[in-house]
Amino acid sequence: MRAIQATLIGAAIASALVLTAQADAPEVIAARILQAQDEQGLLATWGNWHPDATHRIILKYGMGQKDDVFSYPVAEITNAKDPQLAKALEGYRETARSAPQITVGPKDEVQRVTALTHVDYDWRGYAGKMRQTDEFVFETYLGELVVLSLTSTYDYR
Repeated sequence: MRAIQATLIGAAIASALVLTAQADAPEVIAARILQAQDEQGLLATWGNWHPDATHRIILKYGMGQKDDVFSYPVAEITNAKDPQLAKALEGYRETARSAPQITVGPKDEVQRVTALTHVDYDWRGYAGKMRQTDEFVFETYLGELVVLSLTSTYDYR
């Protein structure tokens, strides 16, 4: 009789823990994604993305140059190898990066997280500053909060 009682008590405690366990907050998920420094780090965040998630990138140059804007489905990133992008970024390196300033809030009844990061860089001998803004939009999918879209703006103006 004691084994059955212990099993029932254990099952009740486990059920209570599952019900009270908090899913990661949107700002925690966003910070985890922003901290990913390589392909392995990004793959570790895969469960935090909606299967139909998109990533939109905006490059702002200033000086009258038109912004570059492109987007892609996040699910295709593991197959993405863009030799033109790699060539365009030759000689570019970050020399300093601030910790992201993260703000959270619903906007239009959608959960959003915005992260602002300041970056110092050197590009073929030119030292400059860039402001990176990442806006995450979250949605509930299969009972979990996941990233539906990410818009990254790299402002070199």
